[in-house]
Amino acid sequence: MQISIKTTSIIIGILSLFQSRHVHSLSTPVVASLVKDYSGTAAGLFNNMRTPAALIGGAIVPLGLLTAPEIDKSKDSKRVQLFKKVNLLLAIASLLSEILAITFSTVAINKLAEVRFPPTTGVDELLSKHFEIAWMGTNVHFLLGMFGFGLLVGSKAFFTYGSKVGKISGCWGVAVFLHCSSIVNQGIALGAGDNSPHFASNLLTLVIRYVTLTMSRVRGRPLSMIAFGVIFYSLFLSIEMVAESFGFFQKEKDN
Repeated sequence: MQISIKTTSIIIGILSLFQSRHVHSLSTPVVASLVKDYSGTAAGLFNNMRTPAALIGGAIVPLGLLTAPEIDKSKDSKRVQLFKKVNLLLAIASLLSEILAITFSTVAINKLAEVRFPPTTGVDELLSKHFEIAWMGTNVHFLLGMFGFGLLVGSKAFFTYGSKVGKISGCWGVAVFLHCSSIVNQGIALGAGDNSPHFASNLLTLVIRYVTLTMSRVRGRPLSMIAFGVIFYSLFLSIEMVAESFGFFQKEKDN
């Protein structure tokens, strides 16, 4: 009886030891696989934005710049003249926005290839730790440029075929703009999962967060400080242009 008890105890001990080793051998690779280098995945995400940004930027040039409608002061009303000016500025802003998206993504892809970053638990962690502004800037400028491109398509129909066709295309453009915004908001709110860091909850908060972070890091960067100064001055000039178009005050200068 004593021998059988001892034998049973030995067997149980061997089985317990085998089970613990088996569980350890299964769990160790799983934990190790969670923390790794996601630089290649992050570079792919940036490239997903860079390529269409280049395509949209190339399409904006002939659509909104080379074939921009000319202002005829003898025929065009003040409202139409203002519309044509805004259309040209929208094309320029959309093109420059895509250029910024390309710049952000290209520099980020180069850094991901040149610098060896510590392993992370996911690509979202890598982006939030080392490329937060670059990732937000790429997304914000790509989306704003894309939305501007869509509005240019609608305005092109208005200037080419008149107000009736322009109103139809304008409604389509606004509808697509709103629907795209809804799709983007859902994607931003979802993030990379429940336990992943969220950059924002929707497109508006993403833009606000991007602008806030950019302005907070302008100090010590003279070129960025000058850039923001020029942007604020352009806003003043834009308000002045709109005011002059509606006759709030007159200035004798070439429009």
